[in-house]
Amino acid sequence: MFDDRVFTFLTLYKEMNYHRTAEKRRMTQPGVTQHIKYLEKLYGIKLFRYQGRTLYRTPEAEQFKRHLDSMLAEEQAMRKEFVKKAGVYLRIGATKTIGEFILPPIISRFLQQPNHSLDFTIDNTMVLLQMLENQELDFAVVEGVFDKTRYDYRLYKKERFTGICTKEHRFAGKTVPLDETFKETLLIREKGSGTRHLLEQAILDRGFSLDSFSRTISMSNFSVLMDLLLQTNAITFAYQPISLQRSDLTTFSVQDMSIEGEFNFVYCNRGIGEQKVHQLFDDPQI
Repeated sequence: MFDDRVFTFLTLYKEMNYHRTAEKRRMTQPGVTQHIKYLEKLYGIKLFRYQGRTLYRTPEAEQFKRHLDSMLAEEQAMRKEFVKKAGVYLRIGATKTIGEFILPPIISRFLQQPNHSLDFTIDNTMVLLQMLENQELDFAVVEGVFDKTRYDYRLYKKERFTGICTKEHRFAGKTVPLDETFKETLLIREKGSGTRHLLEQAILDRGFSLDSFSRTISMSNFSVLMDLLLQTNAITFAYQPISLQRSDLTTFSVQDMSIEGEFNFVYCNRGIGEQKVHQLFDDPQI
């Protein structure tokens, strides 16, 4: 349905190299150039520019890519409509807090219908957004910050972002100065995580960094992080619902550092994405 030259553009957009693009598309390098020039002439825009020997995308290329992502999502939904089976099949992505602590009961309710099925991916924000662009997800539910100019999105809910520790920790149930937390071992999610970015930004806004803590340990598995929190009497920062999952954990606050994070539905095509969200939640108000 799509002009083959569109897929040449998408490959070059990803590879940012004419030679590799030609190899992946199984065509000549001049052929790649001709495809790009055709699209530029057709739409009256410049898609790529060289600065020295380095190839850069233009702002028009970014905008063109967003339009294509939306159109490809719509075409994929149309294909499924023509060949669909009875029932509902969803491809959902979620960041780890949401995927492990927020969505499971909603997914369980969805799967009570015997003709419903889904693929559920839990990963960090960067990976999920790339999967959206690759048409591998119908929508994602992500926490924290992302580039809202590149995707369609809608707010799901807001959650308090707070300190978490064991009930025996000296911070338990208290409000403490930020510099007092720096004396503790901090457990934190891996780079690329929305949770980590939210904490880093809050601390940076106050003139400090993660290096201010006496020791910082990062890991990608939240369950392991929580186990280690109990064993080492360290601290972490996360969304409040996490503290409610375990009876041996509680929260603490930091003076003058009130943080509230967003949970957002994110998709490349608003119409298709919203339809899929409603199918999961079975509630048109969601």
